[in-house]
Amino acid sequence: MVQYSRSDIKKVSGAFDIEPFREKRKRKNDSEFRLIDVMDLGVYLIVPLLVGLGLGIVLDNKLGIKPIGVISGLFLGALGSFFNLQRIVREFSNHA
Repeated sequence: MVQYSRSDIKKVSGAFDIEPFREKRKRKNDSEFRLIDVMDLGVYLIVPLLVGLGLGIVLDNKLGIKPIGVISGLFLGALGSFFNLQRIVREFSNHA
């Protein structure tokens, strides 16, 4: 049986949170804006759209409601991207 410590559980539970983004911003100078930050922004904005599109396609194929699933999935993905963008902007404004 595998034993896990509290620190291991904390690492796993924060895997899909924005916490790694916050830690990177704390470790470096606030005026510095590197390429890795731009790539993180892209991931936080594109992934919800792709997940919403994928779920929409699956719903369309399973339920037979061809355009409705993709449209609603893209809408929910865009909503998720908006909330991620809002969180990122709030983090940058707190560090400024």
